[in-house]
Amino acid sequence: MEQIAAGSESAVESLVNQYGSQLCRAVRRRLNPRLRSKFDTNDFVQAVWASFFFDREQLGRFERTVDFVAFLTRMAQNKVVDECRRRLQTQKSNLQRERSMSADASEEIELRSREPAPSQIAIRNEQWERMMGGLPAQYRQILELRAAGETQEEIARQLGVSERTVRRVLAKLQFQVEAAK
Repeated sequence: MEQIAAGSESAVESLVNQYGSQLCRAVRRRLNPRLRSKFDTNDFVQAVWASFFFDREQLGRFERTVDFVAFLTRMAQNKVVDECRRRLQTQKSNLQRERSMSADASEEIELRSREPAPSQIAIRNEQWERMMGGLPAQYRQILELRAAGETQEEIARQLGVSERTVRRVLAKLQFQVEAAK
């Protein structure tokens, strides 16, 4: 312990190798079976070592090896219990809320995004360009302003035409789009 307190890397390595397997057993005994597929035992063991070596002043307080092993074991068990509580008893991280991606037919899960797929965006852009290419200038302006979110009244005011003209053009273009489908 004195060598570890002095910063000896080989002493740290020896300590980790000597007591690591005991920590693994302590973690496995305490880890809830439902969490075993979620966590690696070595993650808990590393967390114990990190906590232990964070405060090197505590190294001198162990007079017997049995006390040291009991301290590490209790620390490992506490870390496992904390994680079990977090994963099984809190609403945010509750394991009970997880659902399998391979749900049976009676529990079909909708996983589609509300956003269009990149391919759909590309197709829509190509159709837009094709449609805009064959239109008179005034029609293109009306469509561009409408796509920008302008109302029919605002479009009419900006272009100096009647609102009826804007409605007529939009209806005509909508008819052409539907006929093309």
